[in-house]
Amino acid sequence: MESDSNFSGSSSNRIQNLVEDLGDENFGTRNEALMTLKAMLPTSEVSISNALVEVINEHGDNKAGSNTSFVNKGAIELFQDMSELGLEPLVNDLLKDGDVFARRVATDAMGRTGRMAVLPYLIECMNDDDMYVRWQAAKGLGRFAGSSDARDALVNSMDDSKPYVRKRVARSLEVFGGAGPVDEKVKGPMEKDGKGDIDGDGIPDSKDEKPRKAKKKKGKSKEDDLARIADKKESIDFKTLGTASEDDKDDLKNIKGIGPFLEQKLNALGIYTYKQISNMTPELEDQVNEAIEFFPGRIKRDNWVKQAKDLK
Repeated sequence: MESDSNFSGSSSNRIQNLVEDLGDENFGTRNEALMTLKAMLPTSEVSISNALVEVINEHGDNKAGSNTSFVNKGAIELFQDMSELGLEPLVNDLLKDGDVFARRVATDAMGRTGRMAVLPYLIECMNDDDMYVRWQAAKGLGRFAGSSDARDALVNSMDDSKPYVRKRVARSLEVFGGAGPVDEKVKGPMEKDGKGDIDGDGIPDSKDEKPRKAKKKKGKSKEDDLARIADKKESIDFKTLGTASEDDKDDLKNIKGIGPFLEQKLNALGIYTYKQISNMTPELEDQVNEAIEFFPGRIKRDNWVKQAKDLK
């Protein structure tokens, strides 16, 4: 069986073609592509996730059209079936570094997974500048009825400046037993006959020559993330972990669970080598996991320490 770790160029091209087929006007072609990609998820979810992220980002600059909505629908369905590893590009490349349109897709997909690992990101999305992102986040938080953090985030957003968001917050709070019921059906601001203002420029999509020319999110770029993580070095026990520099760098992407951006995060924290990772104690695993803002407990579940020992 092929896996993301030994993915061939031909397989990568096949995935790219299938992802593009998700936007085909023919239903049969779209459905066949979706079913094929679903079947490939157990061995190729990271490659599929990266391909989806790339296409979604590209569509942010295109005119609104059926092919765009088809791609988004297929992508959201695929993201729902992915593990935390497959969701990493969704968080790092769409949510944190994508334009407005990309963040809306990412928030919708995260909310539908219902995974506790995405809960902190949904809560963060309740503070997004874009009301469509906040609406999707509020909808997603309604799937976490057992979480006091989710409820608190919703309660804190009951005074949102946009009525659509406030209504969605109230509807989601119903599952927590509070702030409801809401008698009217709560629709999102883009659900009226497919009309809307997707880039928020005040021009309806039907009259906008570039309705998907969305602006980049202000403030939170990858560079900001890396700088913030670098500031956390003092929280790490480097006496146990050991120190290293760029000159000592190993290819940490050889460890299952570490992608390109996650490797950059580790480097920003001062972790460059297999030896350092192999020196992690259970306490250090938790320290590093929190410092790089990774899914809770992921370092332990992917057994980075054992993998690093085998590689050094």
